[in-house]
Amino acid sequence: MTANKYLLGFIAALGLAVAGLQAAGAQALSGRDLPDHPRVSVSYYKVPPGKQDEWLALYKKWHRPIMEAQIKAGTTTSSNLYALHNHQVGSPYDFVIISVSPAKPKPLGLSRGELIRKLFPDIEAYVAGEKHRWELTVDHWDTSLLEIDIDDPNPSVYYPLIDGRTVR
Repeated sequence: MTANKYLLGFIAALGLAVAGLQAAGAQALSGRDLPDHPRVSVSYYKVPPGKQDEWLALYKKWHRPIMEAQIKAGTTTSSNLYALHNHQVGSPYDFVIISVSPAKPKPLGLSRGELIRKLFPDIEAYVAGEKHRWELTVDHWDTSLLEIDIDDPNPSVYYPLIDGRTVR
């Protein structure tokens, strides 16, 4: 019983440490958005071995049309799908999607649900296709990138930006 108590204490402490690191990282980038710069988002996908082509076909049929509609509407500027160039041991992902949106994106004019209904009149087929794509997705995470003005005399991720200038 005592060993379990120590193990639970260790796990709790580890969880708090990770949460603290994430909070510190979030604080470091607080107020760093450049209002006139595009937004960049990156999505990572891990797929079971040998299932990459099946996942790609599902992505192309059921998700890519949504991205194309957003590009056409000006909500998104670009969205590109990448795969690893070389074989790597233990890679945490198979595919990366990098999407760029304008700093001030145009409104899509309808909700995402309305867009899906418009693009896929057979909603049951859409749901089955997306469900299967997600069944093949072993792991997935999204992140966004923040541009750092390297031409600033003292680039920093800690000082906030106001009107595009570092405030000290």
